[in-house]
Amino acid sequence: MKVTQLYFEDTTFGKTISSWAESIGIETIKFDSKKEQQLESIQGLLLFHENHDIDRAQQELLSIFEHSQRGISKIDINGTLSVATSNFSLWLDRNKCKVILATGADELTKNPNLERFLEQLKTA
Repeated sequence: MKVTQLYFEDTTFGKTISSWAESIGIETIKFDSKKEQQLESIQGLLLFHENHDIDRAQQELLSIFEHSQRGISKIDINGTLSVATSNFSLWLDRNKCKVILATGADELTKNPNLERFLEQLKTA
């Protein structure tokens, strides 16, 4: 994995992502949206969703990253696994993102496809 630091939110989803990242040696940092300096150091946004259903909190983050013209990758965990992992790897290569913020709704942790996707990324 080309990512060196992964920011996560203090949510069920964030804790799931943090545990996964730590298991493969990626440094994790709890994201605090009130810390502007922290937000400025993040190079890209990794937005997990189910069937293009994006909640309000993720939509606000999406707007911030679009406005600042930083890299955004959206992963539909109900989509095709091989396509999602390939697109994510290409996105990392193209945007040279080493520090990313991963976000998603807490309900995603109940979807078995999230675990499959994360397992597939370990080898990407």
